[in-house]
Amino acid sequence: MLASLLLSSVLVATGALAQTTATASLIAELDVAPDHVDRVADLPQDSEFLFDFFNPPSSGVVPGAAGHLVLASVSDFPALVGNGIALLAGFLGPCGMNTPHTHPRAAEFLYQVNGSIQNGMLTETGSRFIINNVTAGQGMILPQGSIHFQFNDNCEPVQFVSALNSEDPGTLLAAQSLFGLPPSIVAASLGEIGVEEVGWLAEKIPDDVAFGSQECLTRCGISVGVQPTAEQVPRVSGNALPTGSGTPSNTWQARATSTVTNFSRSLIGDLATDYASTHASMRPVTIALIAVVGVMGLGYVVLAALFFTRRGRKDGKDRSYVRPDMAGRTLVPTTEKLDLASEPYDPVHVSLGARADA
Repeated sequence: MLASLLLSSVLVATGALAQTTATASLIAELDVAPDHVDRVADLPQDSEFLFDFFNPPSSGVVPGAAGHLVLASVSDFPALVGNGIALLAGFLGPCGMNTPHTHPRAAEFLYQVNGSIQNGMLTETGSRFIINNVTAGQGMILPQGSIHFQFNDNCEPVQFVSALNSEDPGTLLAAQSLFGLPPSIVAASLGEIGVEEVGWLAEKIPDDVAFGSQECLTRCGISVGVQPTAEQVPRVSGNALPTGSGTPSNTWQARATSTVTNFSRSLIGDLATDYASTHASMRPVTIALIAVVGVMGLGYVVLAALFFTRRGRKDGKDRSYVRPDMAGRTLVPTTEKLDLASEPYDPVHVSLGARADA
């Protein structure tokens, strides 16, 4: 039994390798063919001009957790050599998203087959963000090199078809490509979040096609399980992750009943912890400054109290007496003075003098 399984695996691998080699050889012949007649002669079977999007070669399929893409390009459809065109069919499940990406060698003209999708793009730095809700029968142009995405914000599967003006358009996934750069460069570009965090975040990026917004998942009652993370940029010495950053866990969990994902909570918590750790050394200095300012403020209060107290005493010494208002008279401020005789007071002398006057 085991021997049979091993033999089957070897035969499948050998067949795939032989098919790849034959395709590469055919493409090379078509590339050097002097004219179109010779190219047609190199494709003797009529079926070689036919591509089946519902039964494509496995190398032309991009599988994902929330849908899949089928691309007919020169590597899987040699008849395209010299024609400057490729065609992509997108099959997005409920809440499925063709994650942000760019085509470095082709512009894209998307046609919506059924349902509707949100199609957004950025063409270059400084340009505005463009987004449209593309419904069945409508098309949208996506310029060469623009970063764009397609999101099925519905609970039913949808399909779109895109024509690309290159037989080898290429695809560059935005998130995976950014985090595939050297961790120190990514950390600096994101505001020095730390190279360990870069490695941790890189491992969370799901493959294309992935599930979209949490709001859509909640509305459609979808509980997301494991999403593959195999589309990471290969690590070499130049972009190696730091030691201890961990290995890809290949798992990502989201609950349709939550409005904020666990990932968002963890990221916010980690950033808050980093901020607190960075500024913890400033606390003693801050406390000392507050104490100094408090002492200075108290000193100013004491000085003000002494000033107003002394001023009040001085005003009391210079105060004069004002006689109460009498009939028909205005207030006349007077200062009463004692008219003391120059001689000492003698009660007997005063009494005798009073009698003599009588």
